[in-house]
Amino acid sequence: MLGMLKAVFFDLGSTLWDDYPQELFAWEFLAQRFTAHGIPTTQADMIDHAQRVIASYAPSLTRAIVWQRAGGDMELYGRLIRELIEEIKRLFINPDEFRRLNPLFPGVIELLEDLAPRYLLASVSQHFSEVEHWMSFHGIRRYFRHLAISDQQRLYKPDPRLFLAACEGVGVSPHEVLMVGDRLDNDIWPANRIGMTTVRVLADPYRSQQPRYHRDLPDYTVEHITALSQIIEQLESESN
Repeated sequence: MLGMLKAVFFDLGSTLWDDYPQELFAWEFLAQRFTAHGIPTTQADMIDHAQRVIASYAPSLTRAIVWQRAGGDMELYGRLIRELIEEIKRLFINPDEFRRLNPLFPGVIELLEDLAPRYLLASVSQHFSEVEHWMSFHGIRRYFRHLAISDQQRLYKPDPRLFLAACEGVGVSPHEVLMVGDRLDNDIWPANRIGMTTVRVLADPYRSQQPRYHRDLPDYTVEHITALSQIIEQLESESN
């Protein structure tokens, strides 16, 4: 049960920006590497495999795909993941390349400008430490009071402690938070477990993800992040 709404927490990829182009880039990169290592693979194979992994609720989509396609070969798995991370970090030094593969969803700037003066905004993100720079590339870092980043906290979704760290960072209790994300497993489930009110944004590739049981169900579901304003208005009217 939501108390007085004091904070809004956001996932980033597939919530504030569209990271599906980045996923497609990564899967094409990995398909070429697999093929070079004698495992013929296309980007279409990776996309198909991704849907099976999403249904399995693996916390890390691309890591699970790579491990499975490598047949559990940890040496090959480790090599390909390292090569992908190096390529992504190298590419995203360039702000234009980051924005090209992670375009901001329309209306996000206006939404954050509206919310930031009224609520404590934080991000709960399964990302590298570089994500703070990436947020700046989109001009949105200034709206956030706190970033709970897996790479810095050494806590990884769906661990609820990452969400509690964000609460501590802005000085609120979970029941005073609205959590917004695209994944039932990594965003909605842990937030539900600690008493946050939850909003699921339907976005690829996790649009197809189905709940395992009632704890995976969000309180609200929206097609686009800009619909969040109406949900907050409704919550505020109900609390008055």
